[in-house]
Amino acid sequence: MPWSEIRRRAVELVRARPPLLVVSDFDGTISPINPDPLGAEIVPLARRAIRRLARLAEARPDRLSVVVLSGRASLDVAGRVRVGGVRYLGNHGLETGSLARRARAEQLAVTIDPALLAFSEPTEVLARRVAARLGEPDWLFVELKGPSVAFHFRQAPDTDAAREAVLGAIDATEREAGGTGMIRFEGRRIVELRPEGAGGKGMAMERLIARDHPGAVLAMGDDVSDAEAFRVVIAARRRGELDGLVLGVTGANETPPQVVEAADAILASPRDAGRVLAAVASAVASAVAASD
Repeated sequence: MPWSEIRRRAVELVRARPPLLVVSDFDGTISPINPDPLGAEIVPLARRAIRRLARLAEARPDRLSVVVLSGRASLDVAGRVRVGGVRYLGNHGLETGSLARRARAEQLAVTIDPALLAFSEPTEVLARRVAARLGEPDWLFVELKGPSVAFHFRQAPDTDAAREAVLGAIDATEREAGGTGMIRFEGRRIVELRPEGAGGKGMAMERLIARDHPGAVLAMGDDVSDAEAFRVVIAARRRGELDGLVLGVTGANETPPQVVEAADAILASPRDAGRVLAAVASAVASAVAASD
């Protein structure tokens, strides 16, 4: 889809039934993929656009709300976006945090379902055992997120071999433990374990729609978990419950087919995702000015 058409369809959402719910992933969507997960940085244009959207949402919550829905922990992603007035749903929606305008990211108050907290300690033990079984290679980054854990292998010299090694180590560790009650998910150079029944971005999007009752939704993402959220928006659109646009973001030549299949259109880079957010922010500002 040409950029002009993507922009037109995104701006059209501003004229749809209010409120508009803007939901964006972080890594690979508004931040370029970094071989080192700790080095990911938001695209400056995207930060400026989100900051403007947050100001508008504070002034007119009846028209707009902004959510960053990430696989990272809420505190982690809030510290990388560093914009108040945004809801930060981390750990694929298992964590919820809202940051007030002009508040520091470190002040984010995060809530997790108490039923999931019981998984935190055994998950940490599982993570240590998997890493030890692999020999704690330099290419492995273990991301502990309370009740879930992600094993990143993007830095491995042979990512296919690394994936097989990680999966094998998880299998062996789970057999040794007699089961863990965790479900396995794979993304871009990552294997993640979450508590069974905890859900992911699809369920998180369902909860957002049920809570906010948006008239329109703009969703952007780049990975398999984002495709789950895309399908929820598309299903609601087909039922006539809302207007929606779901945009995949490509990069590093590794966009999963699920994203391509689920998205209305594919953006070429995180900077283009920032351009979409900027266009929507300008359209909301114009609409608000015209109504005042």
